[in-house]
Amino acid sequence: MSNTELFSLFETIIKEFKLKGELKDIRGISTGNINDTYLAVTKYYNGEKNYIIQRVNHHVFTEPVKIAENVSKVTYHIEQKLRERNVTDLRRRVLRYYKRDDGSCYYIDEKGNYWRVMSFVYGAVSITDANIQHLRTTGEAFGEFQNQLSDFYADTLYETIPDFHNTRKRYADLIKAAKEDKEGRLESVKEEYDYLMAMQSKAEYLCYLCDLGKLPLRVVHNDTKCNNVMFDVDTDEHLAVIDLDTVMPGLMAHDFGDAVRFAGNPGGEDNDDISKIYLDLDYYSAFVEGFVPKVIDIATNEEIESLPDSVLVITLELAARFLTDYLNGDVYFKCKKPMHNLIRTRAQIALAKDIDNKMPELRARLKCICDRIK
Repeated sequence: MSNTELFSLFETIIKEFKLKGELKDIRGISTGNINDTYLAVTKYYNGEKNYIIQRVNHHVFTEPVKIAENVSKVTYHIEQKLRERNVTDLRRRVLRYYKRDDGSCYYIDEKGNYWRVMSFVYGAVSITDANIQHLRTTGEAFGEFQNQLSDFYADTLYETIPDFHNTRKRYADLIKAAKEDKEGRLESVKEEYDYLMAMQSKAEYLCYLCDLGKLPLRVVHNDTKCNNVMFDVDTDEHLAVIDLDTVMPGLMAHDFGDAVRFAGNPGGEDNDDISKIYLDLDYYSAFVEGFVPKVIDIATNEEIESLPDSVLVITLELAARFLTDYLNGDVYFKCKKPMHNLIRTRAQIALAKDIDNKMPELRARLKCICDRIK
C-alpha cells in the first residue's frame, strides 16, 4: 500500500471511530512481529493528539472479533479497579480500545484487513534490553496485572491459541513428530530427544497440579516480556501493560515462568554457543521481588510454590516445540538461518539443565523473599 493510499485509509478510520482532529502524520512503529502498527497524529484547533492504529494479522489471529472482546473485557475491568483507587492518569495505566458507533472495535477495509485504534501512552517508552531494575519493575507490572484481574472470571474469555501451554499435548506432538520422522532428522537429534523424554514428568508438573485441582484458572497475558510494559520516561515506573492479543485463560505460573525463562537468560534463545546460556539468579530474584508482593494476597500457597517449577516447565515446553518443528521440517517457527530450530532447541535444553541444577536455590530465594513480605 502506498503512502497516499495509507493516508487516505487512515482518514477514513479516523472518521469511522470519530477520533479528535484531522490526520496530520503517520509514523510506522517497528515493534511487533505479527501486526502492523502505526502512530497517527491528528491536529485540531488547539493542539495535537496521538493514536495507535493497528492492522491485525487475521491469518495468525483468525478470530479478531473475539480477541477484541477479550481485550475490551479485560481493559474495562482494569480501568474500574483503577477508578476504585482514584487513579487520575487512567489513559497511561490501561489501554483504551476505541469503538465505532455500532459498538465494533474494528474497521474492515475493502481488502478484508482488520484495523483497530488504541490510545497512545504519553511520556512512556517500551524497553527491549532490560537491566535488573527494569526486570524488577516488569515483575511489578505483570504481578499487578494478575492482581487487578484476580476476581475476573477467566473462563469467560475466548481461548486465543488453544492448548498454548498444554505441556502434555506439546510432548504428545513431539512424540508423534519423532515417530513419523518426516524429514529423516530423528537420528541426528537423538540426544536432544532422549533428554526431553527423560524430563517429561518434570515438564508436565503444572498439568499434574491442574489435574489435582491445585492451581486456579486465571487471566494470563502469555507474552510477559519487558517490551510489553510501558515505562515512564522520567521515573522508569511501570504504566500500562500492552500487547493483549494473547490474553486468555491460563495459570499464573505460565506468565511467571515465561518471563524468567526469557529475561533471565543472558545468552538468548538463538545462541549456538550453549556455554553462554544459563539462568542468571540475580535476574530471577529481581523478577520475584517485583512480582510476588503484587500477588501474595491473591495467590494460593500452591501457586506461589509452583513458580520456580514453572521456569523449568516453560523452558522444556519450548524446547519440545522447537524440536517438534525441526522434525516436521520447520513449518511453524520462522527460521532465519540453517538449523535454526535445532539451535533453539539446544539453547533451551542448556537452559533447562541449568535451571534444574539451580532449583534448590530458586526455591530458597523465593522463600526468602516471601518471608520478607510476610
